[in-house]
Amino acid sequence: MKIIQNQKNRILIKDEGEEVMVNDGDSIQYTGIYYKPIHDIVETVEIETTFLGIVDCQRYRWDSGITGIYIRPLYIWDKIECKWKKIVNLKPPNQKYFLYPHLLMLPDHYHYRSLYFLETCENRSLDEFEHISETFCLEKE
Repeated sequence: MKIIQNQKNRILIKDEGEEVMVNDGDSIQYTGIYYKPIHDIVETVEIETTFLGIVDCQRYRWDSGITGIYIRPLYIWDKIECKWKKIVNLKPPNQKYFLYPHLLMLPDHYHYRSLYFLETCENRSLDEFEHISETFCLEKE
């Protein structure tokens, strides 16, 4: 798997050859982690689920090239109710290490709190989700 720059397009090429456009602003469905706040036992529990989000930018290292992409989640698949919900309270990160936006990395690279789900990425249209009115609070208030 690799991410290449082809003319003006950034493209994720999966192991089986499928290509996914991952330019800034592209909408992507992917597997990510919902960090559910739980205060009784631990600070958070990690729940793997499906998200739809917008590619914010690439993660780039001068010695390796493009190593991943940051995705700002907009919708989450609620596993309990088995339906999509719109994320309403995502805040921009205010520290160096953060949970959201998600950082999806290539398998042979490491970064703190990175996710290795690039193989699950697929292009989706936001138009398919505009009818969703139920909301989901991603972060604790």
